[in-house]
Formats: sequence, C-alpha cells, structure tokens
Amino acid sequence: MQVLRRYLIDGDTCEQLAKVYRVNAETIRRRLARILETKPPLAIDLNIPQPCWLMTDATHFKRWGCLLITKALGTKYPLAISFHEKECFETTVKHLEPLRRLSVAGYTTDGKKGLVMAHQLLFPDAGHQRCLVHIRMKVQTLLTASPKLSGGKDLLCLSAKLTGIKTTRAAQAWWTDFCLWQEKYQLVLAQRTYRGKSWWYTHRNLRRAGKHILNAADSLFVFLAYPNSVSNTNHLEGLFGQRKPALTRHRGLSRTKIASALFWTFYFLNKH
Repeated sequence: MQVLRRYLIDGDTCEQLAKVYRVNAETIRRRLARILETKPPLAIDLNIPQPCWLMTDATHFKRWGCLLITKALGTKYPLAISFHEKECFETTVKHLEPLRRLSVAGYTTDGKKGLVMAHQLLFPDAGHQRCLVHIRMKVQTLLTASPKLSGGKDLLCLSAKLTGIKTTRAAQAWWTDFCLWQEKYQLVLAQRTYRGKSWWYTHRNLRRAGKHILNAADSLFVFLAYPNSVSNTNHLEGLFGQRKPALTRHRGLSRTKIASALFWTFYFLNKH
C-alpha cells in the first residue's frame, strides 16, 4: 500500500518508485494495476450535527465518467463519494441514498436538473441554494471578461456582486438593480437579426446570461433564511483539484480502475 500511497498522494512516477524499490518500472505498473482492481474500505461517518447543510457537486473526466461528492458544512471529510459513467438523476439518487436518514436543512448545488431533482426526492423539506459562484462564472463565460456592449458590462458587474451578498437587505437591493437592468436593456435583449425567413436574437449571449440569472431567481438567496448554510460549493473545488492529477497518471486504465484510484486517494487522505 505504501507504493500506491506514494504514487497517488506524493506524486511519484513509476520510474521513481522503481529506483526506490530497485525493481523494473513495469513491475511497479503491474503491482499498482493489481491493487487498483480492489476498492478501499471507505468509512463514511454520518455522526454529524443535525440538521445539516449539504453541498453536492460533480467533476467530469472526459470519456471516463464523473466523480460525485457530497459534503456537509462544517465537516472535514466528504459524506458520500461515488464514480459514475455520467451525471444524471438516477446516478445522483444512487449517490445520495446512503444519506437518506440525515436530517437536512438545505443543500447547495450548481443547479443541474438531475442533481436538484435527486435532492428533492430524498430531502423534500430541505431548501435549495444555487451556487452563486457557478452563476457568476457562467455569466462571465457568456459575456467574456470584457464585454463590448454596455448591457454586458452592467450585467457582468452585477453578477460579480452576487457572491458578496450576506444580508436580506443586500439581496433585495441586488434584485432591484437586476430588474432595473432588465427594463433598461429590454429593447436590446429583444433585438432580432433576420436573414431571409430565418431570424435569431442579435445579442444571444447577453440574453442567455440574463435568462440564466432569471431562471435561478427562486434559489438565489435561500441560504439567507438558514443560520448554518452556504451559498457556494467552493468547499468541494479543492477536493476535485487534488484528485484530477491522480487520474492523469492512470492513462490507459479502465473506468473501473480509474474510479478505484480516486477512491484510494480519498482513503489515504482521510486516514492520514
């Protein structure tokens, strides 16, 4: 297990490990592949203060699949970790099933439909908070970091203020400003470009950015109604960032062994 730990956690390559253990690099590869045929005994501790606030997010590994992680606010380690071929309602329900008995006050997600529906099924009385960081990043992706239109500049500035909102009064003021933005640029958002019998909205990305915020209206500031809540899933981003490098060192392995490598990484970090 020390070989696997050095490989996953310390970042040693097979060639480096071969020199340490005085064997051929191919021997190290075979040894690692054999260990990765099994999964570690991940002990998930559900003995946490309740009601709790959950954060769930997924990170995708291109053709390999996606890693789902759920963590409770105030806890050091994840409550649920699972690897699936794709992120959808069915896989999220399977992921969250072990947590069904928890008393959940609310949860924060990136707003993807399958993810939200799964939480609603298992925790019907809990509040749902959209991750404000995801919303801000989506708006910036649509508008770019330097929009040319004044409407884009104003909306980008508004979205940047989302993550700084901490009070109900600030949330109300922000929403008023957003409504004023909609009124001010109503004609710009409705402007169309025609080509023959076809047409499209001239400023499609600006329109999409506004719609993205509008569609999240009911879950923008839910966290303000709960004492122990969070408006983003930043707590999970560091976990994802530490796991992806482990995957790149397993090129050529099957999806099952890739999932096993990720689980072993969590096992070593949680154990030590």
